[in-house]
Amino acid sequence: MDRPVGKWPPGQRADCDVAASCPASGERFYRALVENTGDILTILDRNGTVIFQNPAVRHLLAMTEEAFTGKSAGDFIHPDDRDRIQRRIAECAASPGSEFVEVLRLSHRNGSWRRVETRARNLLNDPNVAGILCVSRDVTEAHQLEHQLREAEQLARFGHWRWVKGEPAPKWSRGVARILGLDEDRLPAGGDWYEHLLHSDDSDELLSKFLDAFETHEPVTCVTRFRSGDGGFRHIKTHAYTEVDAFGEVGALVGVAEDVTEEMEAAAALKASEAKYRFMTEQATDVVAHYDAKSRMMFISPAVESILGRSVEEFVGKPVPEELIHPEDFPRIRDAFLQCVTTGEPVQIDYRFLHKDGHFIWLETTMRRAVDADGKRMAEVVGVTRDISDRKRYEIDLLDARERAEAANRTKSRFLANMSHELRTPLNAIIGFSEILRMQMFGELGHPRYNEYAQLINESGALLLDLISDILDMSKIEAGKYELHVEELDAALMIDSCVRLVRGRAEENTIQLAKKIDCAAGGKIMADERAVKQILLNLLSNSIKFTPAHGTVTVEAIASEDWVRFVVRDTGRGIPADQIARLGQPFEQIVTDAALAKQGTGLGLALVRSLAELHGGKMKIESEPGTGTTVVIEIPKVPHCRIEFDSAVPAPSRVISGSESAQLAAS
Repeated sequence: MDRPVGKWPPGQRADCDVAASCPASGERFYRALVENTGDILTILDRNGTVIFQNPAVRHLLAMTEEAFTGKSAGDFIHPDDRDRIQRRIAECAASPGSEFVEVLRLSHRNGSWRRVETRARNLLNDPNVAGILCVSRDVTEAHQLEHQLREAEQLARFGHWRWVKGEPAPKWSRGVARILGLDEDRLPAGGDWYEHLLHSDDSDELLSKFLDAFETHEPVTCVTRFRSGDGGFRHIKTHAYTEVDAFGEVGALVGVAEDVTEEMEAAAALKASEAKYRFMTEQATDVVAHYDAKSRMMFISPAVESILGRSVEEFVGKPVPEELIHPEDFPRIRDAFLQCVTTGEPVQIDYRFLHKDGHFIWLETTMRRAVDADGKRMAEVVGVTRDISDRKRYEIDLLDARERAEAANRTKSRFLANMSHELRTPLNAIIGFSEILRMQMFGELGHPRYNEYAQLINESGALLLDLISDILDMSKIEAGKYELHVEELDAALMIDSCVRLVRGRAEENTIQLAKKIDCAAGGKIMADERAVKQILLNLLSNSIKFTPAHGTVTVEAIASEDWVRFVVRDTGRGIPADQIARLGQPFEQIVTDAALAKQGTGLGLALVRSLAELHGGKMKIESEPGTGTTVVIEIPKVPHCRIEFDSAVPAPSRVISGSESAQLAAS
């Protein structure tokens, strides 16, 4: 074979004389070609052993020629490809002049695999080669691109196709078959492909656009329905463009097929939804309006005519006229709109709007930021407005009635608070003098019945005084006239004092009284003595009252750094869990015993709670039917509320017992 003519260095001739004078130049020429080609040239013997390897293997696999020479080709082939390639080599070796083309993976020095396309030819009978010549080309990147394209087609639900001019049908990719749910071999390849693949209403349109593209070179974009494997149809969006050859002629039409079925169905559903919501909006009795960020109305429903007597045209494309909103309400509604736009939070506001007839009606508008199709908030606002004139009139009437009721209640509370002295003074006298009669301090009465009657008068007066005292104290608290006179008190001494007062009643009912003092952290508190005693006495009296004979009532004082906790625990009847919340409310009694229910006004625990809260404290009740009840009062050592600490101010008169009244009267 003659050496090709090329460019030679100056002074040399590329002619036959030079070639003849250099007999080795032909060998060197072809050796240079073999050593510098980018393809791997490998010669195998009939058993698949490498007998020659060119240097291209260094670049492709980072290995030397010597690493291959004398070794089986199968040692360098991927295990999954090895049997197939060795079988093809054996078949090729058995047939002189035969060829095969295969794609296989060869090992790289770094441990990875390179994909090559190998063309092998049996030249065992050629004395210059005497082997199977394999020419291998690296196709790793091409394979990766093809794999990525297939993945992209699968993930994005698209495929590609190519229709060569003159061929009966396009050649479809696997992605097209996948989105249609068909096997690749089921895609039509004949000239009537469009009849089998396209919806009958769409086939003529798409085919005419394809044929026009061959003539006009213009790209094609359209959405048509393709038949799927399940017998239905998928909406396929087709983008196609032309391939032009060197002569300017269209050689092929290349395109991308994208499955847009879900988008088309969503668009159809959205259109139907828009129609439904438009119908609902137009038929609704409330006014629905759509505003831009500058409060211009882009839409308002026809209900505005029935509510305001005004037409839709008066509002669309314009801001809400300031002169139609009551002057006192316009600043509020303007600020509410700006708040909705800037913060995105929904806003509700009521205001007065001028009716077409010239009178103002009350409206209530709820505004919220509009949301686009992606769920993102826009600067636009949607408002829903309704007529609340009747409700406003009712609210105004109800407010007036409430104010009148509260005024009457305040008058009642002030009256009772101011009547404290007038009611207590005569009762104190009745109790005191009946005590004198009962004790016969100035001699015998003369008849045994007088003593009994004096006893009844004394007990009834004491009971009436207790009831009136509770009512008056509660009224003072409600009227804000109950004053706490704070002084330093010892929690343990307070408990001792109260226990002594109720011990007699407990012993009469054979109830054991116990006390526990845990004031290592300090039991001194700043509080009103009368109020604290009233709290403890009310709790102890309640426990004794509702504890059966031979039961136990325990009172505890537990001090912490900031609080003193008074706990009164009994083994009485207990209270159902669903009834505990009612306790502490004025005039509420939870008693299953009718005889006990008639005793008292139901103000005891209400007074306890109120007196504790006046000190900045709190009350907690725990109870279980059949087990007993525990009431916990926590009072801060230093009151959290504002209290007068002036010791010069005399404390309000406490409840005076019958014996004390008698002694006062005697003196």
